[in-house]
Amino acid sequence: MRFADILKMCFDSLSRRKGRTILTVLGVFIGCTSIIVMVSIGAGMQESYDQMLKNMGDLSIIEVYRGYNQSTGTQTESKLDDKAVESFHEIAGVKAVMPKASLDEYNVSFKAGVNGRYTANWVNFAGIDSSALEDMGFELMDGRYPESSDEVVVGQYFAYNFFDTLMPDGRNYVNRYVWDENGNIDTENVPDPFFDPLKTSITMVLTPYDDGTGTEPTPYEVELKVVGVMKEDQGKGYETSDGVMMDINALKALIQDLTGKTDTKFEYSSINVKAESLDAVSDVEQSIKDLGYSTYSMQSMRDELNKQTRQIELMLGGLGAISLFVAAIGITNTMIMSVSERTKEIGIMKALGCYVRDIRAMFLMEAGSIGLLGGVLGLLFSYIISVGINLFSFGAFGGGGVTWELIKQALIGGENVTRVSVIKPELIIFALVFSVLVGLVSGYQPANKAVKISALEAIRNE
Repeated sequence: MRFADILKMCFDSLSRRKGRTILTVLGVFIGCTSIIVMVSIGAGMQESYDQMLKNMGDLSIIEVYRGYNQSTGTQTESKLDDKAVESFHEIAGVKAVMPKASLDEYNVSFKAGVNGRYTANWVNFAGIDSSALEDMGFELMDGRYPESSDEVVVGQYFAYNFFDTLMPDGRNYVNRYVWDENGNIDTENVPDPFFDPLKTSITMVLTPYDDGTGTEPTPYEVELKVVGVMKEDQGKGYETSDGVMMDINALKALIQDLTGKTDTKFEYSSINVKAESLDAVSDVEQSIKDLGYSTYSMQSMRDELNKQTRQIELMLGGLGAISLFVAAIGITNTMIMSVSERTKEIGIMKALGCYVRDIRAMFLMEAGSIGLLGGVLGLLFSYIISVGINLFSFGAFGGGGVTWELIKQALIGGENVTRVSVIKPELIIFALVFSVLVGLVSGYQPANKAVKISALEAIRNE
């Protein structure tokens, strides 16, 4: 028999018993819908976690610290020096390396404007490799990247740290946090700070901490040349929010001026390593750990959250699979009845010389078609449910109204859009293939029963 003949006989058989076929397809439809919707909710949780981590910072950044021996409670011999920076550059999958240092022995304060009118006593400060800013993914809000070691960049909200010494209390500080009528932070109507850091003279004041000798520490002032304002990214350091970033070579020279020492053995407080891609983060992080260092990355947290969401997806998918298992019993029952009702037809086909494999293929195709039809309908209905769930989470049914843009976001997501239900392409393929397999497996035993029927017995009994 030709494939077209088998296909025609398959659909003729299914269409002759429409009621039974519809009920059987309905079982697969419900089972497939249950699996897709359940798993899509788990995928939605993963998307929510990814969005949360993305808002917290760059997922491809790995923070490196000195190694820690848990058994002894002491740091290892691995040092964060220039040699470590070179070794990190040699690791496969590393895009950029940025060492960071601080002035732990000094109180760092700032003054700005004419005669130091504006003052700030608590400001984050770090020495960094300014040549690596762009490769590390630091974004500019204004100005440009440093081109020499004497140039610095400041955080997005650096100017909001300052107090106006000529204004009375209550009017001497600009609060960048403004709330709207709903009690949410208003990011559109943020008041301007007292000054523009790119157009105002700024001085960094370094004061040694009290050494216990009773002598008054002498402040050391450094004129800063601010050339850029960085976009806030907590994942790259608090300095991007309200701090100052100075080139590491300028910081080394500054420390030599402060201490009078020319010791070249300089150790960094931490080193940030940027991987070429998210897929490379785990391997790069493990390579750094193998060198004896401690690490932290958003990817580590992401891996743990992904592990949890996979477990939830499996649990939800298992619950949905129960209904598909019930549907499989329905397919088996339908195919057994179909074989019993078509005993004479099977006998005639055998008497006319029809191959056994063709008879088996005919019944398997019927069972597979039921699975496929139920899977396709279940997939379409799952999309309707998924879109409905997402629109509800967007507040579209609470007075905001349903728009085509919202429907598009509910289907495929978007920038800063977090969906409750996410139907991934691999879930679509899995659901359809699984539905067909359920049909084929359920129809296998009835199909074997059909090919074992004796042609003579079938015709005589009828």
